[in-house]
Amino acid sequence: MALPDNIMQILTHPQLSPKQKSNYLALEVENSLPYVAMSEVVSNAMQEGGICDMFEGHAPFKPRYVLPDYAKYLKQGSEHLEMSPAEDFDDALNSLMVLYHHVPSVTNIPVFLGQLDVLLMPFVSGVSTDDIYRKLKRFWILLDRTLPDAFMHVNIGPIDNIISRPLLRVDAELMQIAPILTFLYYPKITPDDLLLVATTNIRLCNKPHLANYPLHADTFDKRGFGIVSCFLR
Repeated sequence: MALPDNIMQILTHPQLSPKQKSNYLALEVENSLPYVAMSEVVSNAMQEGGICDMFEGHAPFKPRYVLPDYAKYLKQGSEHLEMSPAEDFDDALNSLMVLYHHVPSVTNIPVFLGQLDVLLMPFVSGVSTDDIYRKLKRFWILLDRTLPDAFMHVNIGPIDNIISRPLLRVDAELMQIAPILTFLYYPKITPDDLLLVATTNIRLCNKPHLANYPLHADTFDKRGFGIVSCFLR
């Protein structure tokens, strides 16, 4: 039996990696499902380009904005992933990288990587600023090369700490598209010189985005929130 043309195009595409081919082939299988029921008004709007389903397939329920409790994971580990609780800075970075590859997502890439400075601060004891900078730089490169998606988001701030400043330095030096970075700004807490570093970075690499921390914090409950892509969750 001959394969459909669209399948052959994916299999023989010269610019797609094996992983990309697998993702596109899986999407073709999903698209063999009947499309979800919709009204005539919605159908017409889609045909006219007024509404877009982002080409994410016909499956009606697919996770996108998933915000895992990374702090809980670092503290208790994961029986499912056979990961022990993180004990030091290297453990924390490695543990996060493992979990990032298992977060359910329509893109197969996690949308939210956590409020990284808050997650890593419990593990900085005994680690110099220079070592933190070098380790974060390797981590930042690893994220971009293994999870290359512009919808992947990191939050830092509003407190000044030994993670935020090296991370802003790394982001300005590497000028990577991924991950996207948001700085949570709180005028009563954030030092002016740290805000200056963040705004200088914007001129250099279009990041970080600035978010009004007190406004968002007052909107949500004690579980907190995350700035995720162009949406707030």
